Amino acid sequence: MAVVLVWLVTAAVVGAQVDARTARRKAVVGASAAFLVSVPGGLVCTAFCLAGVLIAALSPVATHPPRVLARALVLVGLACAFTVVRVDAVLWAVTAAVAWSTVRDGRLFAVYHVPSVLLVVAGSAFPVPAADVLVLLGVAIRAAAVPVQSWFPRFVERTPMGVVAAFLLPVGLVVPDTPLAAVVGAAAAVLGAVFAVVQVDGTRALAFLLVSANGVVLVDGARPAAVVAATGLAMTVAALTARRGALSLTVPAGDLARTPRLAVAYLGFGLALAGFPLLPGFADVHRLLDHPVPFVVAALVVAVAVNGMTALRGFLGLFAGQAAETGERDLTSLEHCAVAVTLSLLAVGGLVPGVTQW
Repeated sequence: MAVVLVWLVTAAVVGAQVDARTARRKAVVGASAAFLVSVPGGLVCTAFCLAGVLIAALSPVATHPPRVLARALVLVGLACAFTVVRVDAVLWAVTAAVAWSTVRDGRLFAVYHVPSVLLVVAGSAFPVPAADVLVLLGVAIRAAAVPVQSWFPRFVERTPMGVVAAFLLPVGLVVPDTPLAAVVGAAAAVLGAVFAVVQVDGTRALAFLLVSANGVVLVDGARPAAVVAATGLAMTVAALTARRGALSLTVPAGDLARTPRLAVAYLGFGLALAGFPLLPGFADVHRLLDHPVPFVVAALVVAVAVNGMTALRGFLGLFAGQAAETGERDLTSLEHCAVAVTLSLLAVGGLVPGVTQW
């Protein structure tokens, strides 16, 4: 609860600022404090706080004015609250309301998320197994599991990315641990991966990568390493979009020599999310190969392979342009520090899983 309080106080301070850059610096200070406070506690809450540090540090000031950034920090704090208080239905509704206040297409968001909230609330009142089915339906909507994903690409494209990343954090804490959830999640993981690999726009490819990652969450619940990797990739894409504009994958663009920090951030978080060997996501995927349902195992193997292809395709498409090309600025010192610390922790978690227990 101390961590939640730090996030809410930080959000209040950030929202009261006038200058966006000052707000972001204060957000990073508060997020770092929340992360340090969370370390002695649960691993999931610590992962949420590390994801919050990335949100605070990498949120572009043009799309994240103080009030929007404050709402993203509130969502991170509420995600941490899921780990300590068992009022999932209430928190599910509150997080949906906070996210709704930031979206540009509020009607489309409401069409999907009012039913999502009602299903989770109804699930809290019904006995098992009806409750599990209702909650799964509600969570599947927020996870954008195929075929209820049509709202999500537009949400990613038109909503500040910090809000998008924070809104997805608590999905794995609410999904019921049932065979049906595993099957639904496996199907969403493989379909999301297939949709991602054929996209020609970098932001839409990210959207379907997140759909695929959410599908794995429906199979296995909250996975701390995947939460951090997904947030890092989303915020890296946001930072790149702020510098470059629309991200086309049809013709190689960018300059690796000019923006090495951005390139390493994209590739590192992308491969970590896909479950590349020697990164912590690989251990999660390897453990899921023992799942008793053969379809789930086969679907996850395909999803991991295709997501790895998407991450590499995005890296080559966004950073393998002409060396003489005039490109955008690389990550700032503040952004680079947050990325470097996070990727280092992910690397340690992959190389020494017995120490970090990721």
